[in-house]
Parts: sequence; C-alpha cells; structure tokens
Amino acid sequence: MLRGRSTVTVSALSAVGVAAAMLCAAAAWAGGPGGVVEDTDLSRAVGSGLVDGLLVGYTATGPTNEVAAANVVSLCQGAGADQCSSDEVTNDVFCVVTVGADDGSGLVAGGAGGTIAAAREDAFANATRAGVALDPAARVLASSCP
Repeated sequence: MLRGRSTVTVSALSAVGVAAAMLCAAAAWAGGPGGVVEDTDLSRAVGSGLVDGLLVGYTATGPTNEVAAANVVSLCQGAGADQCSSDEVTNDVFCVVTVGADDGSGLVAGGAGGTIAAAREDAFANATRAGVALDPAARVLASSCP
C-alpha cells in the first residue's frame, strides 16, 4: 500500500512540476516574466519635409496616433528639414505611405492600404479628394507596414 501511495505522490508531484515548467516556458515564450502584460498597441506615422529643396520622407512610432504624428514631425525637424508634416498615421494593420513628386511643386499626400502599392493608390485618391493633382510619377517618400 505504501508503494502505491508513493507512486501516486510521485505522479502528482511530476504533474505539478510539468505544469509549473509549462507556465514558466509560456512566460518566456511571450517575451517577459509571468504576470507582466505587454501593451503591443503601436501607432505608426509617415511624414515629409524639404531638405535643400528635395522632398524627403520620415517614419516614426508612438503609443497613440497623436504621439506618432508629433514624433514624425519632430524627427523631420531634427534632421534639419523645412515644411515638415505628418502625412498619414495609423494604429491599424495597414501600410501607410507618404507620396511626393520631384516636380518642384512640394505637394505630398498620405495614404493607407493593405500593401505599399495599395497605400500609394490611396494617397493619390486622397489628393484628388482634396482637389490636388499629384504628378503620376510621384514616388513613395516613406512607408511603414506592420
């Protein structure tokens, strides 16, 4: 009878040990210690500015759309660019782009979509809705995808 109890006890202790090991492994797998919840929400912004008369694109992140937009403008200004703007921002699963032409107009537009190509198309659509005609050769100045 004692032997049967020790087998049950050993089996129970082994099960507890395996469960504890799995919990520790799960915490390590998740990238942090047990009991810590990491906030994975992140906003991404793209913006543009002028450096020596040429359009340049920038990307930045932040915990909210507002912070990400402010960060991309700050990054642009910190790089010495003029006429810095945040052109598109998202906290969703879309790619965001800023598009501008090297035609001297200084016109830029932002867009979002499932791919960089779709986001570029959205930028052209946004420009059209705003009554602005972007040069069809306008290039993606900056992009950010999840």
